[in-house]
Amino acid sequence: MVKSNKILLTLLFFFLISFSGRSQNVQSLEKKIQSIQKDIKLAEKLLKETSKDKETTINQVTLLQTQINQRESLIRTYQNQINAINKEIQNNKKEISALESELALYRKEYSNLLVINYRNKGKVNNLLFIFSSEDFNQAMRRMRYIQELNGLVKEKIQEIDSTQIKINIQLEKNEKNKKDIEKILNEEKKEKATLVNERNKLNKDIASLKKKESQIQKDIKKKENEAKELKKQIEKIIAEEIRKAKEREEAAKKSNTKSVDYNLSSNFAQNKGKLPYPVEQGIVTGKYGLNQHPTQKKVTVNNNGIDISTTKGAKARSVFDGEICFITSQGGNNVILIRHGLYFTLYSNLEKVFVKVGDKVVTGQEIGRIHTNVSDGKTILHFEIWQENKTTVNPVLWIKK
Repeated sequence: MVKSNKILLTLLFFFLISFSGRSQNVQSLEKKIQSIQKDIKLAEKLLKETSKDKETTINQVTLLQTQINQRESLIRTYQNQINAINKEIQNNKKEISALESELALYRKEYSNLLVINYRNKGKVNNLLFIFSSEDFNQAMRRMRYIQELNGLVKEKIQEIDSTQIKINIQLEKNEKNKKDIEKILNEEKKEKATLVNERNKLNKDIASLKKKESQIQKDIKKKENEAKELKKQIEKIIAEEIRKAKEREEAAKKSNTKSVDYNLSSNFAQNKGKLPYPVEQGIVTGKYGLNQHPTQKKVTVNNNGIDISTTKGAKARSVFDGEICFITSQGGNNVILIRHGLYFTLYSNLEKVFVKVGDKVVTGQEIGRIHTNVSDGKTILHFEIWQENKTTVNPVLWIKK
């Protein structure tokens, strides 16, 4: 009875595991799909906010291009998911084949046991078989033989039943997998149709902006000059902050302790790839480094950080504990620099700031409201990460969405 209960519990556990868990690859792809779909919805929302009764703008083109890239990524992920599920189906088929071989063996063994058992059929025959023994020891051996034979018959029945259940589970899993593939293919088809429409719209928008080419190039030059000027200011501030940090480190060494700067730097570096997003919700529409301009094919723009498009009224948030070391204005809006030991984060395009120089801030604390452009409705936070050697790093590698 105990053995039978153990077998039933094992089968129940196997059943639950089979249906509650899929391969790690399929699960990670499902999460990726959900994340991309969330970004696409946000991009659609931002496009609606910026396109109401307004002419086509570079921001709309950038958002649309970002949305197209996300949709292409979604389609690729759908294809990867189909491949992963097909792999699951093939693995399940192999397992079914192995189980069917086991089942055939168990049935053959069960058949042989039935033949043996038939010869001693019935309690009367069993008793006669025992009592016809020549001595007590032989009677005991015959009794054990009958008990073991009956036990083997029951065991084979249980093995046959459990193996059949396992086969049925794998068959049901494959049926579900086939339905999942069909559903994914339908979703992929819809996304491809939408992608064609978005690409057509993007081409039209880019063509319409050709008329504003000279003004666009002036704006590019203006922004480049502003960025260069800000970079010089930041480099000076960082150099001064590092000088002060080294003085504090020397003082700490004399007292045989570690400075606050050292601890903050160490913790900041350890959280690479884990830092929170500097806004509640947003999508990266301006990548780090040298990038081709969205409408000017021969123009490349250097970005010291990333540009995050977000919703109107959104707040910028500190990505780590630190101290406000610099606040300045750029293009009519504000820039905040936060020191995290020997690392620095920069937040620009803020129409209002909630902090002042010298304030201590904590991870996730709101430090300012992001400016919304009246002419095109765009709300973009520019975000940078600086190291002690006065160089920037790609924030995408440091933050976790």
